[in-house]
Amino acid sequence: MSLKSTLRKAAGLLIELPPEEVSEERIPANAKSSAKSATDQMFAELESEAKATPAMTPTVKTVEQIVRDVQGPNLDEIKVAPTPLPSFVREDGSPNFAAIYQATNIPAAPFTAEQILEMFTALPADLPLEVKRQMIRVSINAMGKSIGANPENIVADASRKLAALASYSEHLSKTTGEYVSLSERKIAVLQAQMEETRKSIEETQKKLEHQTSLCTKEAERLDDVLEFFSLDVAPSKYAS
Repeated sequence: MSLKSTLRKAAGLLIELPPEEVSEERIPANAKSSAKSATDQMFAELESEAKATPAMTPTVKTVEQIVRDVQGPNLDEIKVAPTPLPSFVREDGSPNFAAIYQATNIPAAPFTAEQILEMFTALPADLPLEVKRQMIRVSINAMGKSIGANPENIVADASRKLAALASYSEHLSKTTGEYVSLSERKIAVLQAQMEETRKSIEETQKKLEHQTSLCTKEAERLDDVLEFFSLDVAPSKYAS
């Protein structure tokens, strides 16, 4: 699936947003102190809290709707400028994602999508998906009190970065296509020049053969004059 197709799919994903924040009394102590703590005690408390959270009717929005509601550009407004860009490739050949996001004017998020990914990897792999989701929600609610993190701005950050990558990939594909097209035209010109040069070489070789043949015949005629006046001994061709 292309990045553009991935973005189109992501924009239509449905996200459940809680109608209200988790109260301060229901946030585990470990979640308050450090959202990124990976101790077994924190996991146990968060899992217990997630299971104990009463069911509420969530607000459902698409990713595209969430992005429109969060301050910053909409997904269709995130574009790589068509003007020549500085290099977005690191020394090892990998893309410099931070530079790409900066070039597309993506606003800073209180808690980034990359930090959420780090939280995902810190959770036990054998936990059910829904438990993981509840645990992450509880942690985000805890962080929201101090840094303003919430599911909306995290979803907006991830989807805007996806839009930036899609735009950069499209721009890179376009510039690469233009380079390939220009290079192919140059190759065609060079091939034509090579063909002309090959023909010129063949013609020059034919001229050489023709001139050498004429010179050889003339040399033989001149040699006959010398043979006429020479004695019939070697190296004369008339030597017996």
